[in-house]
Amino acid sequence: MSRLLRALKWLWGTSWPLYAALVLGSNVIGALAIMTFIRLLIPLPELSAFSTDIPHLTVIGVGYLVFAVVIGIVVTFFLFRPVLDWQRSPDEHDPNMVRNLVMRIPGYQAFVCAVVWLIGIAIAVVLVAPDSWRVALVIAIGTSLAGMVVVLLTYLQAERLVRPVAAEALARRFEDSTLEPPIKQRLRMTWTMTTAVPVAGILLLMLGQRNGFFTDDARDLMPAVVALSVTALITGFIGTTLSIMSVVDPILELQEAINRVRRGDTDAEVDIYDGSEIGVLQAGFNEMMRGLKERQRVRDIFGRYVGTEVAQRALEERPTLGGEDRKVAVLFIDVIGSTTFAVNHTPEEVVEELNKFFDRVVAVVHRNKGIINKFQGDAALAIFGAPLPLSDASSHALTAARELRQELKDMELQAGIGVAAGHVVAGHIGGHDRFEYTVIGDAVNQAARLTDLAKDTPGRVLTSATTLRGANEAEQARWTVMKSVELRGRREMTQLARPIRPTLADRS
Repeated sequence: MSRLLRALKWLWGTSWPLYAALVLGSNVIGALAIMTFIRLLIPLPELSAFSTDIPHLTVIGVGYLVFAVVIGIVVTFFLFRPVLDWQRSPDEHDPNMVRNLVMRIPGYQAFVCAVVWLIGIAIAVVLVAPDSWRVALVIAIGTSLAGMVVVLLTYLQAERLVRPVAAEALARRFEDSTLEPPIKQRLRMTWTMTTAVPVAGILLLMLGQRNGFFTDDARDLMPAVVALSVTALITGFIGTTLSIMSVVDPILELQEAINRVRRGDTDAEVDIYDGSEIGVLQAGFNEMMRGLKERQRVRDIFGRYVGTEVAQRALEERPTLGGEDRKVAVLFIDVIGSTTFAVNHTPEEVVEELNKFFDRVVAVVHRNKGIINKFQGDAALAIFGAPLPLSDASSHALTAARELRQELKDMELQAGIGVAAGHVVAGHIGGHDRFEYTVIGDAVNQAARLTDLAKDTPGRVLTSATTLRGANEAEQARWTVMKSVELRGRREMTQLARPIRPTLADRS
């Protein structure tokens, strides 16, 4: 008993009281309505005399109504008790069992409602009207039609009210789209129960009048016809509204989730609470979003290794070995005295300082539309003009070199910077199972040689006069031409250039 009281106390603190009140309320209203309709509006002389002379019809009807409410509550409680226990202790129950039970709650609830109505119809026919087959037939047909409508409305109400619990049960996965009737069947059933059934009642009344089943005066039939017509309008509206909401509500939620994705929210998800095709759409959207998040995560990680531009192209098209001739600008940066720094510091300190150093390098390169092609220990290679074409690549690379001089001047690690432009082969180099995107050509070698010279040059930034001539006039004005030297590995002289101090234009 104490366990039952604890369960009832917990139950009252959830949404189940509202569920019980609305479901039972619709059944009570339906029962009272059909009792009133049969007793007051059916133009059957035997029924009038029967209900007047033997008032136990109303007494038995009301008594059974109270009994049915109590039985319905008790049966529903014990039928759904595993769900209640699961809500209190989710980890102690089989999730598959809970999913199946929760999604079938509307069907079970409609079944319980149908059984209660069938028992009530049998009692009314056998006990209330045993001496008049006309009265028994009217009660049987009238209550049966009313019961069909109420059972359908009970199902639609339960389906809507159980959504929060269904969403909780299906939060992780949804695999079965047959836990509820298909949408097409649900809509047809709604029309049949809420519109066709009252209209069928009108036709039966008219047919009975024509065959002399009711009173001779056809005008006595008008109140019943009007009542059934109003009932058809009301139940048709309610049933159609509930059916429409069962389809439109999840569609609107999907639409809102899609709009959130369009605004950049990759965490958008929808609750799964439908056991038909709608549930498949809800689960499919969530699965699609998980795949999108995983793809974005892979793209982010991939981009951190190879650069966002290279990662984007690799995801959009299948990369193959080989390359193409491209006109690019190359920026090479190499830390000065990294060996000595590593000897005098712990490995953790070396890594921390290198990360701070390259964090600024990456920011400056990306700001000037370049990509970091690779890190080589204490050096980095940046490319301007590949894999995506870039107009005026030389100007962007030279601007990045000048900005790096200012960004790195207050850091513990210093570096030499070399910039060179020219034709290179840009593409994927390696084997079929492991390759990387890189550039190969004289410009890369020249940038590396200029970097070595820059380490001993004031400002520690160098380029060649040839590269400088390929930049725009504004950028050329910020550099000065120096002497010519023979770079290591080259048989021709290379005229050097380095940045001058900031001009008035720069300061403005």
